[in-house]
Amino acid sequence: EDARKKAEPEDQDYYGMGSRSARWNTMLLIGIIYSTLSPPIAVLTFINFAICRLEYGYLIPFAESKKPDLGGAFWVQKLSHIFIGCGIYCILMIGVLYGRAGHSGPALMTAPTLLYVIASYRRFVSEFNWDQLPFSELVEDSPPQSKKLAKQYVQPELLDK
Repeated sequence: EDARKKAEPEDQDYYGMGSRSARWNTMLLIGIIYSTLSPPIAVLTFINFAICRLEYGYLIPFAESKKPDLGGAFWVQKLSHIFIGCGIYCILMIGVLYGRAGHSGPALMTAPTLLYVIASYRRFVSEFNWDQLPFSELVEDSPPQSKKLAKQYVQPELLDK
């Protein structure tokens, strides 16, 4: 009860679901992008997410009030941001290889990875229909019609006249 009193009302600008989701996504991208250049970043990122798991593993189900479920919209937005982070990672690695190598060969060899990430992002945006179910799938997934029984009771008020 004490934790619930201290957790509510929360500041939606910082502690809301969207802001929390964006901060976690930013921390993940920092860990992914910079851990190649400095491996201790991966350890710090793991420690950060382990602490967040312990903290929010208690707060979300037990201390905070129930929120409307917008998980699908936030999930797709996070995946989109991770794609953008992969593009930043490719640009960073191409630049590092170009700067540290004696010639531009390694950078030119890795440059197509950026094209692949862009093509994958475009496919993700255009081909995955996550926010509405196509009508053909709706019809296929409809429950089978039950057979009418000879002596089935139907309430007279519900019959069309």
